[in-house]
Amino acid sequence: MKISVKLTAAVLALGVLSGCASHQVADRLVCATAGAIAGGLIAGAMNEAESDEVGMGIAAGAAVATLLCPVQHAPEAPACSMDAPEGALLDANGCAFDSDGDGVVDGLDQCPSTPAGVTVDALGCPLDSDGDGVLDINDDCPGTPVGATVDSKGCELVVGTTIVSLTGVNFETNSAVLTAHAKSELDTAINRLADATDVVNVRVEGHTDSRGAAAYNETLSLHRAESVIHYLVNHGGIDAAKLIAVGMGEGSPVASNDTSAGRAMNRRVDFVVSQ
Repeated sequence: MKISVKLTAAVLALGVLSGCASHQVADRLVCATAGAIAGGLIAGAMNEAESDEVGMGIAAGAAVATLLCPVQHAPEAPACSMDAPEGALLDANGCAFDSDGDGVVDGLDQCPSTPAGVTVDALGCPLDSDGDGVLDINDDCPGTPVGATVDSKGCELVVGTTIVSLTGVNFETNSAVLTAHAKSELDTAINRLADATDVVNVRVEGHTDSRGAAAYNETLSLHRAESVIHYLVNHGGIDAAKLIAVGMGEGSPVASNDTSAGRAMNRRVDFVVSQ
């Protein structure tokens, strides 16, 4: 055999073995086969060997290639951070997972989308620690007494408590017609009043200053309270059955009627819990 052919055969054979050693061939059977071919080529190319020598080269090449072929192990599955309780949903690794990070695993979490940082109960749901029906995350008045009537913010509505007092609810002179500013003031109170009237009745108390006759002021304050209720019902969507108009006249001042500033404070509308 010509020397160039021998060298070519040797180079090809060594390339096959190199492929095994460099992890380009991963299967041991494939490596052994490649090694057998390489061994046969080398034996035949170098010595123009007889068939038995070629056979020995094949066997030797297969053995060498098998040793060179890397052993590939299946990657180990990552360890689970916790033992999966019965009923938990499992990921591809067989581990329980907690998608909202509240400490209760999916499959057992009855509130699986709890916002981050919210304290939850054993079922994974936000707590209502004072049992008033308003979750802690929305409760502006935590610790409300058991059985108390509360608004949507969790604050207690006690009979006689003033929910809102609006001194800016003014009327046209000597009338019950609301001014534009008065309507604006009422608009800001509508949501608060709607929250309250969901669970209690509200007394709408009209108040005047001391100018004019007491009987006249009482009637005027009643008409003004009725005017406020009409606006709340028609523009705020509040249930008219939950609102009670009361004319208080000049009898419940909160400031002196001797000054214009005091009289302005006394001309007001109070929204008071009635039951």
